[in-house]
Amino acid sequence: MTLVSNTTVEVDNDQFLRLCDRLSAFLLQTRKRNLAHALVGDDEFSNDMVGEDFKNFEKDLTSGLQLTPYDQLRIQSRVRKILRSSNT
Repeated sequence: MTLVSNTTVEVDNDQFLRLCDRLSAFLLQTRKRNLAHALVGDDEFSNDMVGEDFKNFEKDLTSGLQLTPYDQLRIQSRVRKILRSSNT
């Protein structure tokens, strides 16, 4: 037997939308931070980049970075599993 989920109900579900937004924001911020850390480098100038300097570097470097449609589908799938397990 194949299970079919009704996605129109999820669009109206405030909890589903909030969790998707929260996980999307977390994943995007994590990717931005990891990219900035990877590109800072290990030279003498990079060692001085901390605090506000690093935040500005991260912001400038990753402006326009977005999640892919595949990322969004995986997040929605994860949220469905979370909500399903919390309802049982």
